[in-house]
Amino acid sequence: MNIDDLKAFIQVAEAGGYSRAAAKHRIAQSALSRRVARLESELGLRLVEREGRGVRLTGQGQLLVESSSRIFDEIEAVRRQMAEYSDEPRGEVTLAMPPTTAQVLAPLIAMEMSERYPEVRLHMLEGFSGTIHNWVVDGRVDLALLYEPEERSDIKLTPLVREPLYLFVAKSHRLKFPILQENDVVRFSDLPKVPLIMPNKSHSIRNMLERGAMERRLQLNVAFEVDGIRATKAMVQAGLGCTVSSYAAVYEDVDEGWLEAIQTQPPLTWTLSLEEPKNKDLGRAVTVVRSVILEKLQALKEGGYWKGRFLNRPVPSTVRQKTGGLKS
Repeated sequence: MNIDDLKAFIQVAEAGGYSRAAAKHRIAQSALSRRVARLESELGLRLVEREGRGVRLTGQGQLLVESSSRIFDEIEAVRRQMAEYSDEPRGEVTLAMPPTTAQVLAPLIAMEMSERYPEVRLHMLEGFSGTIHNWVVDGRVDLALLYEPEERSDIKLTPLVREPLYLFVAKSHRLKFPILQENDVVRFSDLPKVPLIMPNKSHSIRNMLERGAMERRLQLNVAFEVDGIRATKAMVQAGLGCTVSSYAAVYEDVDEGWLEAIQTQPPLTWTLSLEEPKNKDLGRAVTVVRSVILEKLQALKEGGYWKGRFLNRPVPSTVRQKTGGLKS
């Protein structure tokens, strides 16, 4: 069986048609048709039926798709295994991060990987923690940083940093919220007196706040629901409300004097963790990306840009010296 013919069949099956597969993979439609026809002739089976503008898999075609996924997984495992013998780590690594983490950490990781491991192709995804967790479970990503993840037997979970959360308010608009003028901290029981700008309920912080309010029989005042850190910060700066977030998400705005961080009482915290599949041979490329993540987190903490307490053994100082601070 020709592997290119099998790959062409899978591409057509996944795209649902020859033209869509040709456009997606930049292959001539006629070439795809020839390869699929040759595969059908070799197997003596009808694998696809043309249907309108697309194709429909036959029973045998569906069975071949399911079987072929295992074949290509094995081929990828062999490729990774052989890459272990090269002088430099090489291969593709998919890393997922939430927006608040990605805006600070992603450029540092990318620069470090480009300089030290140019043969590793890093693909980054951004999403909320619940979505990222599903990507790990589905095998879409090799490594993931996320907050308050769900524990599973097939996922390796490494807690990294326990971060404090703050209520952020625009300095120029603090007087609009009387409860924030009384103390240097805000009690959780007083949060309903503050209009909040928050993401939807699938977000870790929103879920945590809603759970805490429910336990205290309180009703939060979510004035605006916004799924985007830049829009949230702009609305806070405009005085439309306050938000609860980690320091890393808004450190530039705090440094420039736009936003002010107010501690909560009792203190609110969340935990940044590293997730990766347990039963997947990820190889040296993933190992070096993991090490760079830890190095950069440590550098950010030492530079004062990342608040919180590390929950695992710090990266050795001899390694950290290579990474520099935030501007590295």
